[in-house]
Amino acid sequence: MKKTFIFAALCTLAFGVAAQSLTPTEQMKREFRQTVQKRDISKHRNPNIPLSKQVAPEAKQSKAMPNGRVWFPGEWEEVKAITVTLAYEYMPATNPSSGYWAADPIVTGVAQYYKYSGGWQEQGMGPYKGVIDTTSSFGNVFFYLIDAIQLGGAEAWVRIEQAEDSNVVYRKLQRMNLRSDNVRFIIGPGNSIWYRDCGPICFYYGDQDSVGMLDFTYYPGRALDDSLPTLISQQYGLPNYITRIEWEGGNCLVDGAGMVFSSDAIYENNTDSYGQITWDGHNTNTIRYTQVSPLTRAQVRQGLHDLLGQRATHILKAYQYDGGTGHVDLYADAWDENGFVFSIMPDVYSSWTDYTTGKRNIDSLCSYKSIFDRNYYIMGDIPFPKTDNGGNFSGQTQYNNNYTRTYSNHTFVNNVIMQPCFSQVVDGQPTAAWDRENIEALKAAYPGYTIYPVDVRDFDGSGGAIHCITKQIPADNPIRILHKNIHGTVNAMLGNNMPVSAIITNKSGIASAEVRYRINEGEWQSTPLTANGNRFYGEMATANIQPGTTEDSTVTVEYYISATSNNGKTITKPMTANQGGYYSFNFTNLLDTIPAIDSSFFDFETEPVAAEDITFVFGENWVVEDTTGVRVPPVLGIDDVEVESEKAFGQFYPNPASSDANIRINLGNGATMNVSIIDMNGRTIHSTELMSAGNIVFTIDASRLQNGIYNVVFQNKEQRVVRRLIVK
Repeated sequence: MKKTFIFAALCTLAFGVAAQSLTPTEQMKREFRQTVQKRDISKHRNPNIPLSKQVAPEAKQSKAMPNGRVWFPGEWEEVKAITVTLAYEYMPATNPSSGYWAADPIVTGVAQYYKYSGGWQEQGMGPYKGVIDTTSSFGNVFFYLIDAIQLGGAEAWVRIEQAEDSNVVYRKLQRMNLRSDNVRFIIGPGNSIWYRDCGPICFYYGDQDSVGMLDFTYYPGRALDDSLPTLISQQYGLPNYITRIEWEGGNCLVDGAGMVFSSDAIYENNTDSYGQITWDGHNTNTIRYTQVSPLTRAQVRQGLHDLLGQRATHILKAYQYDGGTGHVDLYADAWDENGFVFSIMPDVYSSWTDYTTGKRNIDSLCSYKSIFDRNYYIMGDIPFPKTDNGGNFSGQTQYNNNYTRTYSNHTFVNNVIMQPCFSQVVDGQPTAAWDRENIEALKAAYPGYTIYPVDVRDFDGSGGAIHCITKQIPADNPIRILHKNIHGTVNAMLGNNMPVSAIITNKSGIASAEVRYRINEGEWQSTPLTANGNRFYGEMATANIQPGTTEDSTVTVEYYISATSNNGKTITKPMTANQGGYYSFNFTNLLDTIPAIDSSFFDFETEPVAAEDITFVFGENWVVEDTTGVRVPPVLGIDDVEVESEKAFGQFYPNPASSDANIRINLGNGATMNVSIIDMNGRTIHSTELMSAGNIVFTIDASRLQNGIYNVVFQNKEQRVVRRLIVK
């Protein structure tokens, strides 16, 4: 059976100035991405591959998941790594004939062939080869993301087809003058680029807050991408638990406290009998779709509830004109456990189906109760993108087929946001005036974050952008702070100190916590928080605040919470507090504009819902443990450092540091060790050599460094280790 993809809108009218600059080859490659590799389930089922006649048995076992409590962190919480792939160009191992050919991998070593002739036409199967795209603007996007991940103090876990491709990656990063100090590799085959959707949904479990992975079934037809969590498990040792429910990470929104949101696109994904592709590894005639039993809506909802929505599971109406996915990550973003930031379509699109759907979904989200038994609220809204010339989209079909642009499709990397934009980036800023203005407006919704804009126009029409191609791996040793933030106008508290409470946890316990605050940008003040188990209480000295005598007088209080664990780690809430990101509230004389928040109770008795509804034990019968293969050592980066080598290095303490920062090192027999301190702009600001032996304590005088995050690199001929240091 032959299938032809005709992309009807590859023309100057659709893509404006950008389309005029495309060469014929670039046009064909873009069409391939927008058809064969699109982020759309309707494009993924290959009619040339039959369905197995035998229904796969249901996975059941008496104790599938790890023992102990489980919780899924929000995306705004600390991460140690972000997974991403490179853009590979796949092609037949040898071109079967003249003309322009491409390949779409099906299983390891076998791809579906395509030939371009007025559109992409399927032309049988066969062996393929993959080459990293290092020349196009589309391929460059992934290298910018690797750079931005490291800027955020995290490791870039980069999927490559074969180990030798790591050399290509390093050479390209160096040519582009991008960071390469914190890159690690995942070696294995892949289908495409949508790692949000096929990547694991990570969770913490047990008393030590160990990290595990929950592996939903990805789109049938992309078996190689579906195996990404297995590759991570094999190469990095994270336990992986597989569920047969079909779901994509882009349709998963959690509040970090037991609440999960998705769209009803998940129901349709589970209504058919097509499971993932399998084969015997030898005979291509054995390539088959696994046959599975369809799931009812009730089963899907119950499965999500049992697996990660213990407090509640909410299914929203899917967008119909969002590129074909119906995913929530194209318009909604959880800012923290209290509320959301939304991409809101302007009224000029009020006739669009998705305009109405979006309004209703936002109303629904804000009608649900947070962990603190109050409604979620809009913590900010961000603009809606435009066409290349700054105009409006002509209609929802044009937007769906040719653009699907949104500023919400970004990724948090600790205190950095990898942010889509839609014009050329020069000196860290979009060049189109309308695009630059929208990014500036976005910053107000995410105070304190470093915005790393990336031009993603090459993703137009493919159904996604940055959030869709990246996936977070949570940090080790997390400090978790749940806080009912104070916001809006709080005139009901005039004449009183403002109480502050939080639930703060760490596997080692909490040594200290405080609230820091300032009034009208004055001097910062600090009040310790008193512990009662995991609950911490204190108050800000606001009793003497008066707004003033004029009608529009307003007093603004900004604040954040800081906590230090017994094992020496410090974190703030919000995480960007050291970069200017604070919670804030107002006292004002504008009494007729006081919002509903003024009627909320602010006292020490404010507590979240029961702890067992925040952390929980997984339901049974939905998952099986992944035991595929034997763990293999990963390619960790330059010089192929083995995991064992890092055991000779401790962590900096204290961290953050304001004076001396110390780290214990075992230098063995005394090989010379080079030490470099590198700031977040990639600049080496100090270097030295260690020529000692055995166990030593190496000290950095942090008082001589500017506040910020630094990578300290220890390297010799045998090993290379990076430790992060925060100077405060």
